[in-house]
Amino acid sequence: MRKIVLQTIKLHGLISSSDNIVVGLSGGADSVALLHVLISLQAELGNPQIFAVHINHGLRADAAVSDEKFVQDLCSRLQIPLKIYHADVRGFAEKECLSIEEAGRKLRYFYFDEACTAFGIPSAKIATGHHQNDNAETVIINLARGAGLRGLCGIPISNGRIIRPLHDVSRAEIERYIVDNSLEYITDASNLSHEYTRNRVRHSVLPAIEAAVNPQVVQTIAKNAAWLRADEEYLENMTMQAFVDCAEEIVQPNSISLKAEKLAALPLSISRRVIRVAIAHVKAGLFNITISHIQAILDLLLMKSGKEVHLPGLIVYKAYSHIIISAPVPLIRFDTYRLSLPSTLDIPELGMTISLSQTEPDKFHPPDPKKSILHCTKAFEYGIVTEMLILRSRRPGDKIVMRGAKPFTKKLQDYFTDAKIPRHKRDTIPILACGSDVLWVLDEKGPTSAKYSPVEGKYKNPFWVSLWSDKR
Repeated sequence: MRKIVLQTIKLHGLISSSDNIVVGLSGGADSVALLHVLISLQAELGNPQIFAVHINHGLRADAAVSDEKFVQDLCSRLQIPLKIYHADVRGFAEKECLSIEEAGRKLRYFYFDEACTAFGIPSAKIATGHHQNDNAETVIINLARGAGLRGLCGIPISNGRIIRPLHDVSRAEIERYIVDNSLEYITDASNLSHEYTRNRVRHSVLPAIEAAVNPQVVQTIAKNAAWLRADEEYLENMTMQAFVDCAEEIVQPNSISLKAEKLAALPLSISRRVIRVAIAHVKAGLFNITISHIQAILDLLLMKSGKEVHLPGLIVYKAYSHIIISAPVPLIRFDTYRLSLPSTLDIPELGMTISLSQTEPDKFHPPDPKKSILHCTKAFEYGIVTEMLILRSRRPGDKIVMRGAKPFTKKLQDYFTDAKIPRHKRDTIPILACGSDVLWVLDEKGPTSAKYSPVEGKYKNPFWVSLWSDKR
């Protein structure tokens, strides 16, 4: 095993002499063997410094103290600096709506970073005890859940500063190494439980495949994963080139726009991957995204503008020649505000104050000192206002008289369509209305009605509507 680990480290450049290595030390056989073999290889690797971190997941209160004492005694004997952290995995899983396994993984890597900082080595390599059997289990789980090629590549040998020196070693080889070197370790009782998916695969699925199909299935999956990883790297390079070609502008911090025509022209294997890259950009990952979700986005390419799909943590819609992938933004729902002349009302949903006046407002004297920045002022003719002025969201039958060489009436619904405003955002746009007549649409373009605009010689009773805010 020692030779295999050394070959893996050198072949993939996992460790150099100047590196600091922080080992994730649970106290189980895998992590104990990892720590021991790295110490034994220290001289051959140029004497990198080795540290350890132990994370109590809070899942086994009865064993937590004994586990900590074991790793403390082990690191003391080996003269390895150690940091210990306590994590509430169940609480974190409930709060973030994650499985216990996913919550544990996220917290482990969080505390690995914390340990590196605490040791004063923030850029240290982090070594975990993943091995061939872990890799095989991951491939089977991913295949069963519907993963693409990347999922079938299993656990990478390295990912940034995360390294896995035992990647090419089987569990059987680790067990032999433990016996040959008379190493002590602790057994986590939760590893025997069938409550967790990985344990069910480990204790039931893999042994069944070994017995019925291939006794060397773990090694076979490892070889296949390595071949597939080479293909994946090539396709990933092609994907990034295609993504740069398809991606338009970032509409907002949590949104990205893809050119529909260019996306549709790509080979299916690449277009799917481009969508995955775009989703990962918006969501900072692909958690809960499946093949069916990717296909739902591809189906939008064949639909007319305005169609949208709602995916976990995403809203995706077609806007003419673009596919917009966006994180859901909390939708602002409006109360209805009746406005009289003159008046000043606070609109908490907008974080603004609206002011109606028959004299042009002084931008240096806001009605509310807390909302000190004049956002916008529009002038209207009061002489033809026949109903109460209302600030509200859209209603069926709303219309606005658009400006032009010859003013024309347009349904508000048609205006939203032509302005490429997604359906899920239309109810969040406030409008100033008189009955079904729209005086002002308070979106980014902010059109006002030509019908209610003061025209010299025709209407002589103007009033001003101003929006004040504490933000520009």
